Amino acid sequence: MKETSRSRAVKVGIFSFLGLVIFAVAVLALGGQRKTFMSSVQVKAIFKDVGGLSKGNNVWYAGVKVGMIKSITFIRHNQIEVLMNIDKSSREFIHKDVKARVSTDGLVGNKIIALSGGTGRTPVIEDGDMIQVETSISTDEILDTLQVNNKNLVQITGTLAKLAQQISEGHGTIGKLVTDSTIYVNLTNTMSRLGSSAANAQRLTNNLAAYTAKLQNEGTLANELVTDTVIFQRLRNTATGLDTIARRANDVVANLQQASNDISDKLNSSGSPAGVLLNDTSAARDLQLTLRNLAASTGKLDTNMVAVRHNFLLRGFFRRQEKQQKKEQKEREKQLEKARKDSLKALQQ
Repeated sequence: MKETSRSRAVKVGIFSFLGLVIFAVAVLALGGQRKTFMSSVQVKAIFKDVGGLSKGNNVWYAGVKVGMIKSITFIRHNQIEVLMNIDKSSREFIHKDVKARVSTDGLVGNKIIALSGGTGRTPVIEDGDMIQVETSISTDEILDTLQVNNKNLVQITGTLAKLAQQISEGHGTIGKLVTDSTIYVNLTNTMSRLGSSAANAQRLTNNLAAYTAKLQNEGTLANELVTDTVIFQRLRNTATGLDTIARRANDVVANLQQASNDISDKLNSSGSPAGVLLNDTSAARDLQLTLRNLAASTGKLDTNMVAVRHNFLLRGFFRRQEKQQKKEQKEREKQLEKARKDSLKALQQ
């Protein structure tokens, strides 16, 4: 009986010892998880909304747990101070310009403080530092945005369903294109013609490219017209001269037309000599008679001149006159030849 009680006491002691060991291990494990027993520095940040954050939640930096939340305290109605313990072993990697925001451990996990940013140009955090806060989108805002997007999606889906029904019934331009085969045939023909037009445009482009390439060949007339400013200036001067000549020719034609009209008027008028000759038959007969008399007188005069030329008294005079006429004729021919040569030189320049 005594042995049974003693064995029971031993068993109870063993189980109690094991329970204490398990309890100690659990406390140590939880303390290591929450970094309770590690040395740390305290920093704080002031939020407008902590979104369900609570004391004891973790603090993360670059995806690594570096501390825990010690306390959450209201300062004003829209300012909440969050005090954080940061492990000293991680302190050297966290600088004063780091930013804090409320985040979640996973999609629907516990709330945490996520630290991000920071540059090596600033000192590391110290005990009592105030960390800047970065605005983050809360879960409620995300859900509200999703709800609004769902409503818009439902509205868009209804509109698309209505549009698809109208198209299937043949309403509108797209509906007619889908249901009416005639429009499809016309569209196909139009596209074919557009293809032909595009091919023609391509050929025209190729021809223009070939012509442009020819313009680059030195020595050709087209290249000189494009690149030689002297030839272009001469062509411009020539065109200007041709324009001036054309205007003068128009003036001459106008003057000739006026003179022709005046002559026609005078020929038709009985007050002018030409009109009298053309319209008065008696005057015409008198004129014919006068011409016959002049012809007869001219014949007699020629006979007398021949006789005078052979007269020894006047023969020397007529010979000197013939020599003078020949000399003047040669002088005129020399002047004409000189003028022709000067003109050729001017054209060559």
